[in-house]
Amino acid sequence: MFQKILIGTVLFFAFCLVTFFFFIKVIDFNEYKPRIHKAVKESTGYDVVIRGDVALSLSPFGVSFSDIEITNPTCRSEMPFAKIGSFDVALDMPALLKKEIKVKQLSLDSLDLTIAKNKEGKFNYELASTPSKVVDKKSKESNTTLEKEEGFSLANIKKMKFSNANVTYAEDNVSSKMTFEKIDFDMNDINYDLTKNKLQGLSFIAETHIDKIQYSGSYAVQDIAMTLEMKNAVAVAENLKYTLFDTPIQGSGKFDVSGKQPKISIKSKIVGLKLASLSKALWNKEMLEGNANGDFKLSFFVGDSTTFKSTLNGFVQLFGEGITLKGYDIDKIALVVDPFQKTKGISLNTLITGTVEAFKGGNTLIKEANTKVDLGYSEMKLSDVALSTQTNRIATKGAINIVEDKLIDVKVALLDEKGCASVEQKFSGTLAKPSLKMDEATVTTLSNVVLSFTTKSKSTHTPSKQNDENCPVFYDGVIKHPPFIPPVSTPTTAE
Repeated sequence: MFQKILIGTVLFFAFCLVTFFFFIKVIDFNEYKPRIHKAVKESTGYDVVIRGDVALSLSPFGVSFSDIEITNPTCRSEMPFAKIGSFDVALDMPALLKKEIKVKQLSLDSLDLTIAKNKEGKFNYELASTPSKVVDKKSKESNTTLEKEEGFSLANIKKMKFSNANVTYAEDNVSSKMTFEKIDFDMNDINYDLTKNKLQGLSFIAETHIDKIQYSGSYAVQDIAMTLEMKNAVAVAENLKYTLFDTPIQGSGKFDVSGKQPKISIKSKIVGLKLASLSKALWNKEMLEGNANGDFKLSFFVGDSTTFKSTLNGFVQLFGEGITLKGYDIDKIALVVDPFQKTKGISLNTLITGTVEAFKGGNTLIKEANTKVDLGYSEMKLSDVALSTQTNRIATKGAINIVEDKLIDVKVALLDEKGCASVEQKFSGTLAKPSLKMDEATVTTLSNVVLSFTTKSKSTHTPSKQNDENCPVFYDGVIKHPPFIPPVSTPTTAE
């Protein structure tokens, strides 16, 4: 008898539960979309249109929205700056039975966010005016009440998940743009301290993965993965992994959102950087072959390109051995002027004046190469940039204004054993369009190059004079001068 009563009771409650969900499922929640549109408009100022369905989800229990568009009504463009494939809100079932709405989890899938900055410096998501004072007053009163209320619904959210999100940033006055592809952001252990202001009271742990971050079709950083720990408006990633120029790199990062502008700091060790991929990204062809090691430490404020360049600070250092430069013979260029004087030659002026055509073909084995640049105050200082081949050493010094793309006292020199400049060439203009500062020494050098191709002189070259012991040292960095290898004399046949 007891068994029959128990079975009957279970079946009764099961029937009631099925009936409850049946009636909920047959309710057309799409009838509430106009009310939702209006409520969002009044509270945020944005036009939100739910083009898909509003439906009840059972696992987890909550409400699901699909195909959402968000538009700024004060923006000139009528195109939505954000599109969402689906947005799911998981509710606390016991609280709902008590007529309380508590959100447990938020899930957002297939977000397409476009951030654009026009020529006037305004972003496409910025509203022309704030909501009315009445709304502000109600909002403040509501926030005050929520702070006092222990059952604040957002404080119950322990999980937020963003899947397959894509973000694009562009500026009207700049042709370049930055894209973030396929972002997965899974936040857990979310806590709110309502006694603190804004993001100071938010803490969480998030697993993050981004397929690709790309700037203007190049300089792609791929397969970014990290675990973020957020506390006091600072997110720290101790184990940051990513791929740059086809090279896996590990390091750490910090994302500080406590100030007026977010600040990002990154430091990494570089092992086995593939120079072929680096040269292809920089010059659109694989001019280099080999690997390099080094490290870098950079920090900058998040904003437009001018903000990034003007606040970029830190250093980048790379060192490599046994690197092949494809298509050019540096030693041949250096020896064209005077093949019997190892300390004389020509610098990169030949590359710009067109005589490089005579030296195309062949390769150069670079014994050592070092690049150490320091960044700060809108400038990139060439602190230790040099290379050595079998017979020559070349160095560059100066600085580049990265905001204006302007060369500042940039010089390239062919060095002797003491680090003095045997031949020195100055450059001005911009990095994209450099120009030569021609002096008497440069004119003489170029004249000798031309003569070497137009005459067949049989005159005997006199040995070079010893360099002045008090010569100004052009370079004293880590790259050492290669040992002198005397030229091999070839026997001549009698005519």
